[in-house]
Order: sequence, then structure tokens, then C-alpha cells
Amino acid sequence: MKMDEKYSNAAYGSAGLAAFFASMSLQDWGFVVGVAFSIALGVLTYRLNRREQMKRTSILKDILDKTDTRNPSATAQVVAELGQKAPKEI
Repeated sequence: MKMDEKYSNAAYGSAGLAAFFASMSLQDWGFVVGVAFSIALGVLTYRLNRREQMKRTSILKDILDKTDTRNPSATAQVVAELGQKAPKEI
């Protein structure tokens, strides 16, 4: 008896989902697809911006780690070296 109830619930549930999606108009489907596309684009934009910010932070951390406040010419040389490397990384 329990097994029949499980299949009955599955049949009614799938029929309900099919009826719901069949009742949607073309405009409704366009809205659903647009929302899904917008969410995906937002997530991808967030991930790309986060990756670029992490690269920039890494470059600035390298500059700060390799600089010496007592020797400005060495600091300028370190910044110049990292400036040569930075366009390849970004």
C-alpha cells in the first residue's frame, strides 16, 4: 500500500508541474529565461571582478613587500620591475 501511495504522489506531482509549465505564455517564458540569464551574467561578472581585484592586490602586496622606505631609488627600481611584469599578469 505504501508503494502505491509513493507512485501516486509522484504521478500527481509531475502532472501538476506539467500543468504549471504548460499554462505559461511565451511572454512568461521570455521573462523566466531573461531572469536566469541576468542571474548568470551577474555571477560571472562578480567572479571576474573578484579575480581581477585579487591580481591587483597581489601586485600591490609585492610592491609593499619589496620596497624600502630608506632607499627611494631601490623602491623606484622595484616598482619599475613590477611594472614590466604587471601587464602580462593583468
